[in-house]
Amino acid sequence: MTSKFTNFDGDNLDNFLGHEMIDIKENYVKSKLNVKDHHKQPMGLVHGGIYSTLAETICSYGANFLDQGTFVGVNNNTDFLSSVENGEIICIAEPIKIGRSYQLWEAKIYHNEKLCAVSKVRLSKIK
Repeated sequence: MTSKFTNFDGDNLDNFLGHEMIDIKENYVKSKLNVKDHHKQPMGLVHGGIYSTLAETICSYGANFLDQGTFVGVNNNTDFLSSVENGEIICIAEPIKIGRSYQLWEAKIYHNEKLCAVSKVRLSKIK
C-alpha cells in the first residue's frame, strides 16, 4: 500500500509549527511536537489551538491513509485536562468509527506520559 499521507511534506501548517510524524499505519497515528515559545498563549501555557491542530491533523491523516476517498474534518471537540509549559507533546489517534461517508477519531495528547488533552474529530468524505 502506498499513501501520500505518511508525513507532513511540503509548505504547510504542521511543518511551520514543527509537528513531526512518528508512526502511521492502519487505525493508528502518532506524532510529536517540541514546545517552543511561539506555541504558547500570553500566560505561558501551550495554546489550546495547538492541541486541536495536532489532533485534527493526525486524525485526518489516519482517515486518509487507506486511500478510500478524501476525508476532511467537519467537527473538532477538544477537552483540556492539564496545562503544558515546555517539553514534548505526544499525540496518538485511533478511530472510533470508520464508515463509508464519515469517520470519527479520538486523539489523546500526552506530556511526560500524563494525559493533557483529548479530542474527538469527525471527518466527512468529500470525494
